[in-house]
Amino acid sequence: MGVYPLSQRWCCIPLLLVAVLTFAGCRKATPPSFSPGEQLLKLTDGLEDEEEVALYKDLQNQVTSVLHQNVGTPNKPRLLGQNEPTEMQKAHLKRGYQLYSKFCVQCHGVNGDGNGAVAEHLNPKPRNYTHGIFKFTSTPYGHKPRRSDLIRTIRRGVTGTSMPSFDRFSDEEMDEIVDYVLVLTHRGELERELAMIAYDDEELPDEEGLEEVIDSVLQPWRDSSEELVMPNTMMPPMTEESARIGHELFLKHACNKCHGVFGRGGSMGNVEVGDDAWGFKAAAADLSSGMFRGGGRPLDIYRRIHSGINGTPMPAFEKLFTEDPDAIWQLVHFIKQTGNRRRMGLEPLSKDDLPPSTEVQTPGGSASTEDSAAEEESEDRESESPAPVESSEENEEAETPVEPADEESEVTEEQTDSEEVAKEIAEEAAESQEEPTDDTNVDQAS
Repeated sequence: MGVYPLSQRWCCIPLLLVAVLTFAGCRKATPPSFSPGEQLLKLTDGLEDEEEVALYKDLQNQVTSVLHQNVGTPNKPRLLGQNEPTEMQKAHLKRGYQLYSKFCVQCHGVNGDGNGAVAEHLNPKPRNYTHGIFKFTSTPYGHKPRRSDLIRTIRRGVTGTSMPSFDRFSDEEMDEIVDYVLVLTHRGELERELAMIAYDDEELPDEEGLEEVIDSVLQPWRDSSEELVMPNTMMPPMTEESARIGHELFLKHACNKCHGVFGRGGSMGNVEVGDDAWGFKAAAADLSSGMFRGGGRPLDIYRRIHSGINGTPMPAFEKLFTEDPDAIWQLVHFIKQTGNRRRMGLEPLSKDDLPPSTEVQTPGGSASTEDSAAEEESEDRESESPAPVESSEENEEAETPVEPADEESEVTEEQTDSEEVAKEIAEEAAESQEEPTDDTNVDQAS
């Protein structure tokens, strides 16, 4: 046989590479799989006795098997507690998986535990669904979210975080992605329950006991559909006076201990508020930013005050204002006004804006870092301002008189705000009558 010249042999290399890549690309991708959660992995942490290791490894395998039987795999999921799914239900959840794989898995991970490929680069971290805890709900503190809460969060996103708005989704797509998120959160909750039982009892429950465990996971979700938090009174008109009273209440009830005297929170207050339910350092919101992660509607802010924020140090203030329900609206007005100052071209709040005769409670009984920072900012602004120019009598006479504000237009705007909130409350009350339970939502969506 003859030997090809070197130049011809080099020409064959690109063809070989194309062939290798072509055939490699034809291979089926390995289907994704769920991985054991943190609680399940802890069963064998620190064990040295071989019999104990063998026992708990077997229990880990049993839990994995139970999860597979009841929730399926990432690409062949089923809702917990659902009887043998129909082809329509399978297709519904399959499309949810496809949407999740395209738009969500990079941050929230295959398990929905917030450990996606880019999660380590994000702050705040993506939500971990597997605890069954969601921060922004229309239900009382400590309760599960309603289906509409999940839809609202996905549709509008979470301001000030890496969670974008997905308002591009059709209603059908939204139902599919929400049901897939529920698959992940129910799976995570069941895994945690079974891991705790395995640790305490050194065995898993029998079939009847397993049904009880599954029901204990699902029942709070069923209950949430009937636990809509609605204001006890309609929102009064938002005025300077109502916002001022709100500021007084804000200081009187020591909201400033976390959020700062002027509402600037962790950004300026330098206050430690502890960790959240997911093990990350929590930070009090900067109310002056106007970026309200749970929604900027007055009704959204009302619920954050009334019911607190699940999984965070922010408590519920419902009982504090039982005798004065309008006080929550006055706090809402102060928070809304504080968040809008920048957009209105106003300076941040300073000591000059403190309500008269108000005793300010600060951590340790002394002025907070935020006070000092605000004072320094105020001094900087004064030093940067040009010196006033003395005007002649002629200039003084020529000055254009300032016209008083149009009181009628202000009242109209205030009434419009109140009417808008009343409309939102009525719409949510009507929607609550149609809220499906977890047992029926796939059937309805299909």
